[in-house]
Amino acid sequence: MIGSVVVMEPAQYEAWMSGGSTGPLSASGEKVFAELGCGHVPSPRCPGARPNLQGLFGKTVQLEDGRTVTADENYIRESILDPGAKVVQGFKPVMPTFQGIISEEQLNALVAYVKSLSAARPGNAMAAGSTLPPAKASAQEVRLQ
Repeated sequence: MIGSVVVMEPAQYEAWMSGGSTGPLSASGEKVFAELGCGHVPSPRCPGARPNLQGLFGKTVQLEDGRTVTADENYIRESILDPGAKVVQGFKPVMPTFQGIISEEQLNALVAYVKSLSAARPGNAMAAGSTLPPAKASAQEVRLQ
């Protein structure tokens, strides 16, 4: 079985998307992010391979091929499932694919986590209003183990 479809009432779906009684979906995404080893510190074998995800969601990202894209939900999903599709300028395509490795629920949680990193938080210098250089504002961080 590759996947499943769950049909919910709109209110149930909204509760599920916000994490329901188990907490916010972004908290589940943070856990998945850590479990996949995505939060490691850049190493000498991958120098500068892990850009900052703070403030990424909704920003413009400059790609290696000269195109620009908006870091929206679709871009983040694609970056997790097919990391070589849109490589950010200044970074190497070193992240493995998570296609077939993570569930749709885990993927949704990871997207929610990346989005939450762009939400304004008290005392967070990298809140939603901050400006990041496009080459450093990418979903490549999610792409590393």
